[in-house]
Amino acid sequence: MQQPVEILKQYWGYDSFRSPQEDIIRRVMDGHDALALLPTGGGKSICFQVPGLCLGGLTLVISPLVALMKDQVHKLLSLDIPATYLTGELSPYQIDRRLQGAMDGQYRFLYMAPERIDTEIFLARLDRMPLSLIAVDEAHCISQWGYDFRPSYLEISKIREHRPEVPMLALTASATHEVEADIISQLELRDVEVFRKSFARDNLRYFVLPEENLVPRITEICHRTQGTGIVYVRTRKLTKALAEHLVANGVSAKAYHGGMLHSERSQVQEEWISDNCRVMVATNAFGMGIDKPDVRFVVHHNLPFDLESYYQEAGRGGRDGKTALAIAFDNPIDQAEMQRWSADRYPTWEQLQRHYQELCNYFRVPNQGVNKATHVLDIAELARSLDTPPRKLYASLKVLHQEGLVHFTEDREDYAYIQVTASPDALHRYKSNWPRSVDLLDHLLRSFGGKAYTEEVPFLPRQWAMRFGWDMEELNRRMQRLMEHEVLSFRPAFNEPTLAFLQPRHILTQKEINWEKYEFLKQRNRQRLEEMLSYVKETKVCRSLMIQQYFGEKAHQPCGRCDVCIGRTRTKVSDTEYTFLQNAILAYISGNRVSYRDVLDKMKDGTPAQREKVLRYLIDKELVMVGVGGALVRRERR
Repeated sequence: MQQPVEILKQYWGYDSFRSPQEDIIRRVMDGHDALALLPTGGGKSICFQVPGLCLGGLTLVISPLVALMKDQVHKLLSLDIPATYLTGELSPYQIDRRLQGAMDGQYRFLYMAPERIDTEIFLARLDRMPLSLIAVDEAHCISQWGYDFRPSYLEISKIREHRPEVPMLALTASATHEVEADIISQLELRDVEVFRKSFARDNLRYFVLPEENLVPRITEICHRTQGTGIVYVRTRKLTKALAEHLVANGVSAKAYHGGMLHSERSQVQEEWISDNCRVMVATNAFGMGIDKPDVRFVVHHNLPFDLESYYQEAGRGGRDGKTALAIAFDNPIDQAEMQRWSADRYPTWEQLQRHYQELCNYFRVPNQGVNKATHVLDIAELARSLDTPPRKLYASLKVLHQEGLVHFTEDREDYAYIQVTASPDALHRYKSNWPRSVDLLDHLLRSFGGKAYTEEVPFLPRQWAMRFGWDMEELNRRMQRLMEHEVLSFRPAFNEPTLAFLQPRHILTQKEINWEKYEFLKQRNRQRLEEMLSYVKETKVCRSLMIQQYFGEKAHQPCGRCDVCIGRTRTKVSDTEYTFLQNAILAYISGNRVSYRDVLDKMKDGTPAQREKVLRYLIDKELVMVGVGGALVRRERR
């Protein structure tokens, strides 16, 4: 058996582990359960991928995030580590093939959504899989005290019933002590050791700025802060508008949101990672699984709805250990909008019943049996047809998805997926009998080689259609014929959100979906929003301390670096001091290329907090402007 550090060096190129990665790895390799509470950027995936490779056999990874599953599988495949995933978008045939491959030792890692656990096709094969480790990622989702509760996570205990001898590692980036205890109980972890890394990030400087005119302020921050950054916004529309504004004002920026095509998201993400784009303006769809170490600032144009999400998103800055800024705004307009959005996140019982019946009517769902059709959704148009607000319909769709009544996904894929299901000999005979298919099949094999026989491979259908001079309809017809002849499996691309009904139409009851649970979650959602707003309004307690104490740490040492600690809100500047510092700052700027940081760090007059207070006032009153590249410019009076 290779040692963990040898695996780490061989596949990831690192010479040593971060604390406490190696202790976690040793624990599960010794056959014991563990719970790892590692903040964002703490290297959670290493904690199960390394021991999985050391132990041999199959590591089963439970994850709620389809995009993150696909991303990790693609990364493992790029390292020549056999891996695959199971999600609700796959056909029964495709799921069966992958599970058979898992039983036969074809894969080292099998990622699956928790919704796939309680299925006959999975449970029937679970006992015969060569399991060596079970990893539960985003484990806070099993706790009703958590911020992202997923009922399907409760099914994980069934894996323990079948395979009690296999060690289990639960991982999460954010959990209070209530959530921690719930994870241990619900997952039935035995003789568990909890590894908790402090939520303190010494290199992160948390700032909350009172501001209503956000766009100019964010533009200024982008100019005066060097390096790569992320600006989080709440809506897809705003990602594009703000990115365009930043570009028009000399900031290299791109937009990213979940409604973009997969290839568009991949391209924009790659430009940002490779430093061809400096600032990413994104919804919360951006960031999961992205390990860019040199992010120097994370700005929240709009606040998330809870401190857990804020901590995770802000924590994407400064993963290289160097100083990074985490900036939020105390903006009454945004806070009022948050209250409205929060109220719409959970439907009332009457709304859920009505939406379910109207959806069944609209899509003609039968009372018996299941129509397996996948419906492409325009949620805004559907909401108009059903005479209901889009946000309320969306909330109902999310609940119906969580309860396994429907499969609802917002992923927009322009990639289709294909896999050869015939043997090489059968494929050769088929090409002899069907010469019109030779060019297409040869192109498939030239493009992907033997991989096309062992796993689903992604391709862009429009590129293939253009290559052969076909329209999309012709390409789909040929693919359908090859599927009917059992030559290959083909999963077309869906460029819009999709909906599939998983059960026959029936009358919903509160008992069936445990409605009390949703009332509880709605109440917890309100509490977490109030905690988020309290963080923003606080002017006396260190921001880092507030976050650490929220997650249950008994911290008492202020960070000395946040806006509260440096005393912006308490710093006193007398009229005489103000006049003196204003003249000193203006003189320091005149005729020199001076940055915001130069004024704070290099000037000798007053304290840094006093200089920042006066400089902030001069910028707000536009007596000093922030130019391209962050240089301060004195504005001449007219």
